[in-house]
Formats: sequence, structure tokens, C-alpha cells
Amino acid sequence: MTCTELVTLLKDLVLSGAAITGAVVAVKGLGTWQRQLKGQSEYELSRRILVSVFKYRDAINGVRHPAMWGYEMPSPPEDEAAKMSREQISFYGTSKAYQARWDKVQTERTSLYADLLEAEAIWGVELKQLFKKVFDLEHELFTRVRHYIELINPDTSEAKKEAITKLDNKARDIMYDDLSEEPDEYKKDLISSIEHIEKYLKPKLSHEKV
Repeated sequence: MTCTELVTLLKDLVLSGAAITGAVVAVKGLGTWQRQLKGQSEYELSRRILVSVFKYRDAINGVRHPAMWGYEMPSPPEDEAAKMSREQISFYGTSKAYQARWDKVQTERTSLYADLLEAEAIWGVELKQLFKKVFDLEHELFTRVRHYIELINPDTSEAKKEAITKLDNKARDIMYDDLSEEPDEYKKDLISSIEHIEKYLKPKLSHEKV
């Protein structure tokens, strides 16, 4: 092998080695970028779910607030009011107020739905199972409020009121938040359930996972 051929061979080996090294670095860089992208995606999903669940919690607490303000209780249209008794007019305002409060709960729950589907696809069913307790608490309150609305409705039959009262006597009284410094039993359950969700999601908010 001549000197020229040896130099050419060495040059080819150096260039091949550089190409291999570059490919390895590129692959490693791609892997790091993919991990960063995954971490960022999970961060955003976790953040959205946490913000939504806090809004959802506040909406549930709003339903239980014992004070009902005048602006919450609309009057029926004049042509309808003319045909209604004083009790029916009062019921109209109260029922509309609770409907508006529950609309806020449903709005926040709906905003959670798509993110929870995405979370289940990425992380499995664990988060979904944690939310089940919160949704059960919402349903418990919904049932209690629905019964209350039926009981104060002047058009509800006495037989139905009696049946509802029997059901309510077997359930815990969660209609109103007493707003005391120490949360009541229902509020404690809600706080505890949401804390479990926080513990699951907050580690995913760290970029250190990348």
C-alpha cells in the first residue's frame, strides 16, 4: 500500500467514524427531545386537570352555600306570574337559583371529561378511579338537592313528599355547608378525595422527569 493509499484509507476511516458518532449523538438527542416532549405534554395535561378539579370543587361548594341572594332568584315572566300563587312564585325563584348553581357544576365536569379520557389513554385507569369518589359525592348532593326542590314545590303531591321524606331520613343531611372553620363531614370527604387526586397529579408537574 502506497503512502497516498494509506492517507486515503485513514481519511475514509475518520469520516466514517465521524458519521457514526454524529448518528449516535442524533439518536440520543432525539430520545431526549421525545422525553422532554412527553414530559411537557403530561405537565400540561396535569395542570389542566388540577385547575378544572379546583373549579369543580368550588362549584360543588357553591351549591351548598346556605345563603341565596336575590340576584340568584329570578321572578317568573309577568304573564306567568299572574297565574301563580305566592308560593309558586317563591318556588320558581328558588328552583331557578339551584338550577343555575348546578349548571356551573355540570360545566366544570364537562370540561374535565375530555382531559380525563386523555389521561386514561396515557396513564391507565388509576386517575379515573380516584375521580369516582368525587363524582359519587356530587351525585349524593344532587339527589339531596333534587329532593329538597320536590319538597318545597307547592305542586308536589303529599304522597310524594312523604316518600321523599322517608328516603331523606335514611341519608345524611348534606344540603347546607355550615361554613364553620372545621369542615363538616361532607366537605371533609370532598377535600380528602381531591387531595388524593392532587397527590397523583402533582409529581407529573415536575419537568425533572425528563
